Amino acid sequence: MAKPQIGLKNFEQHRTLILIAILAAVAFIVYLNLVLKPQLLRVFTAFSKMSRISSDLKNSESAIAKIPGYRTNIVAYREKVEYYEKMLPAEQEIPALLENLSKMAKDSAVKILAITPIMPQEDDMAGNQIYQEIPILINARSGYHELGSFLSKLENADRFMMVADISIKPDNASPKKHNIELLILTYILLGSNK
Repeated sequence: MAKPQIGLKNFEQHRTLILIAILAAVAFIVYLNLVLKPQLLRVFTAFSKMSRISSDLKNSESAIAKIPGYRTNIVAYREKVEYYEKMLPAEQEIPALLENLSKMAKDSAVKILAITPIMPQEDDMAGNQIYQEIPILINARSGYHELGSFLSKLENADRFMMVADISIKPDNASPKKHNIELLILTYILLGSNK
């Protein structure tokens, strides 16, 4: 079998084809790097931005849908704040609170001998507190049933009040009456503008 001979004409055709293939490959590489790659990069960047924007939009729509619920919560919280402000007197309302205690005792047939609020010292008040505990010492004379009625009125009062300590001693002069010492804790708002 005879080997095919590559002639000069054949070689020139192959060389031209090889040169065209090399130029085509170089042109394709240049096209990829200078045209297609930047375009693809822009497309991927745009998709990424679009994905973030879509996520932000969904979050915003979700938050907007919750606005009526937030408004309802705000109204409920305002009502709670008003209720608690009513339950906590301001410092300047202490005399009215003492008068109210005296009235509750009188309505329960408990005779008040002395009411002494124990105001905290300035250095006892912490700078970041919004309320302060105020102990009130009450010395009184009454029977058991009257005392029970008075304690019930204290527990159901419009203000936060708690009986912290109670001492009952018999009154030798009147067996149905007793000497009573109560320590009541109440709270005041600090820095209130009421």
